[in-house]
Amino acid sequence: MKIIGVTGTKDTGKTTLVEKIVEKLTGEGYRVATLKHTHTGFDFPGKDTDKHRRAGAEIVAGSGRETFFLLEREMDLEEIAGTLEILDDLDFLIVEGFKEMEYASISTSTPGEFTVKVVDPFSLEDVDELIDLIKKRSYGLLQNLNCKKCGFSSCREFREAKIRGEADDIDCRSQPERVLLRIDGKPVPLNPFVQEFISKTVRGMIDALETESLKNGRVDLIIK
Repeated sequence: MKIIGVTGTKDTGKTTLVEKIVEKLTGEGYRVATLKHTHTGFDFPGKDTDKHRRAGAEIVAGSGRETFFLLEREMDLEEIAGTLEILDDLDFLIVEGFKEMEYASISTSTPGEFTVKVVDPFSLEDVDELIDLIKKRSYGLLQNLNCKKCGFSSCREFREAKIRGEADDIDCRSQPERVLLRIDGKPVPLNPFVQEFISKTVRGMIDALETESLKNGRVDLIIK
C-alpha cells in the first residue's frame, strides 16, 4: 500500500484535491483508503455514539452498512497505516493534513521536504499529471532496516530518491510484504528472512489444526 499526503494551509483546496485523486485512482481500478488529520476531535453531537462516549466508553464501535471505531487516543500515521495494512489489501492511502509525515506529498500552498508537486492554485487539469507522479514517487511503509539491498545506503536515502523519481518500486525490499509485526502499535523492522520464517511457522501451526477452511488466505495473529 503506497502512501501519499495532501498538505497545505487552510482553505486552499486540500479536500477537493483528495476527492479528485480518489476518484481518478478508483476509476482506474485501484483500491484506495483515505485518512483525515485534524487538531480537534471527530464528534457526532446528539447521536448514540456521542452518548456512549459521554457515558464513559473508551472505544465506541458502530456496525451497519459501514463499520467504524472511535478511540479516545491519537494514533500516529505509522500505526494507522499498519492497521489498515492488516484490515484490507489496499493500493493507496491518501492522507490529508499530516504536515510532518515522511511520505510523498502534494501541497496546495508551500512545499515541504517530501513534496513532489505544488499545485497553487489547484486546477482540475492538474489531476492527470498528479496521478502519474503519485504512481511513480509514492511508497509504502518503510521499516528503517537500512539493509542496503535496494542499492541505497539507508531507507532515508531511498525515500529521498523515490521522491525525486530516481528509484523504482522494486528497489525497496524493506516494506513488509509477508509479515507486519507491531508491538504496542509500533511497527518492528523484520528483514525478508524473518518475515518468511514467521509466515511458515504460523501457517505450519494452522495446517496442524486439520481444518481445511482455515488453510488459505491471509492470517491475522494478535498476541496480547
